[in-house]
Amino acid sequence: MKKNILTLGAIALLFAACQNNGSQNNTMTNTTESAMMTTPADEKQIPEVITTYVGTLPAADCGGMATVIHLYADDTYVKQEECASKDFRAKEEGKVTKNENILTLTSESGEKSYFLLKSDSSIILVGEDGKEPEMAAQYTLTKQIQQQ
Repeated sequence: MKKNILTLGAIALLFAACQNNGSQNNTMTNTTESAMMTTPADEKQIPEVITTYVGTLPAADCGGMATVIHLYADDTYVKQEECASKDFRAKEEGKVTKNENILTLTSESGEKSYFLLKSDSSIILVGEDGKEPEMAAQYTLTKQIQQQ
C-alpha cells in the first residue's frame, strides 16, 4: 500500500511539473508573439524622395536604356535601368554627392557615374571631367513632377 501511495505521489508530482512547464512555455510564446506584432520586422525608415529623373540613355547593344533615378533626402539614390529589346533590368543603389553643379552617384560596389545639373528640370550624363557630350540631348534625363 505504501508503495502504491509513493508511486501515485511521484506520478502526481511529475504531472504537476510537466503542466507547470507547459504553462511557462505558453506564456513565453505569447510574450514573443506580442513583441513581434508590436515591433515591425524591419525598422529601417524609408527616406523621402526629393527628386526623380527619367529618360532614355544611349546603349550600344539595344535601342536605348530606359533610366529612372530617385534621389533621396538622406543623400542616397536608386537607379533603375531597363532595356526591353534585350530583356535586361538592373537596379543600383548608393550615395550621392554634389560638387558645384555635378552630381556624383557612387554605387555600393564603388562604381561612379556623373551628372551635370543643366537646369532645375534636367541632368546630363557626363564623364568624370564634367563636360557635356556632343549629343547632350541623348544623354539628358528630365525631372519628373512629384505628385502629392
